[in-house]
Amino acid sequence: MEKILEVTEVKLAVLESFPPKLRIDARGKVPTGGWSNPRLKPHIHIQAPPDGIYGFDFVADPPAGPAVEIISPIEVTDIWENSPEGVKGVRIHGAQNSKTALLVGAGQPERQPNRFTLTDSSKGTRIVFFPRTLTPLGTSESGAEAQLEYHGLEGQLVFRGDEITQDQTVLGLVVSVVLKPNADAGGLDFALILPPVNLGGEAHQDFDTVGIRIRSRGRLIHPAGAELTYDVVHLKGVAEDIPVL
Repeated sequence: MEKILEVTEVKLAVLESFPPKLRIDARGKVPTGGWSNPRLKPHIHIQAPPDGIYGFDFVADPPAGPAVEIISPIEVTDIWENSPEGVKGVRIHGAQNSKTALLVGAGQPERQPNRFTLTDSSKGTRIVFFPRTLTPLGTSESGAEAQLEYHGLEGQLVFRGDEITQDQTVLGLVVSVVLKPNADAGGLDFALILPPVNLGGEAHQDFDTVGIRIRSRGRLIHPAGAELTYDVVHLKGVAEDIPVL
């Protein structure tokens, strides 16, 4: 099972049933022929999305053997039963982009943060996190890769895409990167905890959170005791919805 290459179209309809069911029709492209079993894999939402837009991954099974090397169309129809109250639409994700479909009458989605800036002047730490790469206004929703810029004692580092791990937990979204690989001398990771932030129609909102520097021991010596140590960084954050011109 893998994400398809690109989502090209998404349609959403309410079926005449009780309770109401939603039909999701999605079309996309795969990199070769021979893909099968297309389906929509729902994202796990710990809390209801503030904008009412629920996420799905458009996945399918790639060919087990040789296949024609040509970009091919693929489509899926899914019936979403027991959809949550307050749903306004769906966002379908492929490997290279995503597309959103809104329910009729749902209006435009509420403003969502697309940049988080976090600072701790006492330890010289500054982090800028983009949940996904920004694209100019008026273009399709592409560039699903996230980006994290880290400025600290370890230097100025930029992480993109698969270099960033994101996990939804009861704490909020945990975003982690590897600052120093775990070689013989030990490694250093950084985890940022981002709470859900409702902009409330504003361009930005301030909030407080923490980051954690996670140090691992080297591989040459294995004394008894904890293999990880933690250094908590208290951060002042700003969540913003910034236009892309």
